Amino acid sequence: MHLSIQHIHALPTEDFNNQIASCLNQIQLYTINDKRKRRIVKMTVFSSCKDNAGYLLKKKLLTEILSKSEEYQAPVSLVSQPPLDCGTIMEVWILDYVKPEYSFTFTHTELSSVLQVDGPDSSCLFSTHASTHHETFKENTIETFSQLDKVLQSKGFDYSDIVRQWNYMENINSVNTVNTIQFQNYQIFNDVRTFFYEKSTFTKGYPSATGIGMAHGGCTIEAIAFKGKNSISVRPVTNSYQIDAHSYSSTVLEGSAIEERKTISTPKFERGKHLQFSDEGFLFISGTASIVGEKTVFIDDIAKQTLTTINNIEHLVSTKNLNNNKIYVASQPQLINYRVYLKNASDYPLVQALCDDHYGTNKGFIVKADICRSNLLVEIEANYLV
Repeated sequence: MHLSIQHIHALPTEDFNNQIASCLNQIQLYTINDKRKRRIVKMTVFSSCKDNAGYLLKKKLLTEILSKSEEYQAPVSLVSQPPLDCGTIMEVWILDYVKPEYSFTFTHTELSSVLQVDGPDSSCLFSTHASTHHETFKENTIETFSQLDKVLQSKGFDYSDIVRQWNYMENINSVNTVNTIQFQNYQIFNDVRTFFYEKSTFTKGYPSATGIGMAHGGCTIEAIAFKGKNSISVRPVTNSYQIDAHSYSSTVLEGSAIEERKTISTPKFERGKHLQFSDEGFLFISGTASIVGEKTVFIDDIAKQTLTTINNIEHLVSTKNLNNNKIYVASQPQLINYRVYLKNASDYPLVQALCDDHYGTNKGFIVKADICRSNLLVEIEANYLV
C-alpha cells in the first residue's frame, strides 16, 4: 500500500455547506481520474468559527454531509483554524493500491470516530476524539483522552502503539488563576496526557505529535496507531539541534501542575517517528518551531523563525541524522506534504514565499493558529516517504 495526502481548497463561497461540497467534488474527480484502488482513512477540515456554538453547528453540518456516502466513512475532525488563502481546507489521507486481503471497519459515536484497518501483517487505527461541551478546558481534555482510552482498550491497542498524534487546544496559551494558582491550558494538556500515558511503557518512544491552538472547539485529539508483525519497524527520530521535548527543563514550562500531578509534566512526544512497512517507509515529522536546544530563538522575527524551523526539519530528515537514529537510507526522504501554523495573518505572504521557495508550490497550506509558546510565531509539520 501507499499513503497519499491531499489538501483541497474550497472554491470561493460564503456558505459552509457549499465549501464542503466543493471539496468533496474535487475528491471525487481525483478518485475517478486515478485507477488505483483507494480508501480514504482520515479527513481534517480547517475552517473559521465565530464561537463554540458556530463550531458545533459547522461540525453537525459536516457530519450530516459526509454520512450520506460510504466513501467518506472515515474519522473526520473540524479544526477552528482559519485557512489564510480560502474559506475552508480539507486534508484527506488516502491509502492507495489497497490489497483485497485488507478489511476496513468504521465505528463512530458522538465524541469519537474510528477506522480500523486489518491486514495479514498489521492492524491500524485512524481515530479522532473531541469534547466541547464541558465548562473548563481541563474537563474537555480529560473527556477527550477518556474517549481515546476507551477506543484503544476496546481495540486491543496501547498508547505506545500511537505513531502520530495531533492535539488541538482551544486558547492554548490562556492562563487562568484559581485560588492564586495559575494554570495554562497547554500545561493542563501536558499534565493530563502524562496521566493517561503512564498506563503504557513506551519502549519505541513517544508518538510524533503536534500540540497547537485553535480558536474554538474545546479539545480534539487525532491519532494513528499501528500494531504489526516482523515486517513493521517503528523508531523514534531525535534531532541533535533540539532537546527532546519530553526532556525539557521546567524553565520552559508555564503554569502550575494540575492537582492530579505533583509536578508539571513535559510534552510527551518525539521530534519524529519512522514507520517501515515492508518496502515502504513513512516519516512523520512533529510540529516543529524556532527552538534550538530548548530555547526559542529569533523572538519577533518571523523570517528567521520560519527559516530556523525549516532548517530544524531539514536536519531531522537528513540522511546523516536518520543514520544516526539507526534508520539507514540511501537517499533523501521525499516530501509528501507539510502544514504551517501561523500566529499572525499579516505574516502570511512572507511565510508562504519562504515555504514555496524551499518545498515547492502546492505541497502544503497555512492556517492561522496560536503556537504552544507565546513567543513563537510559526510552526511546521510534515510527512515524508523514505
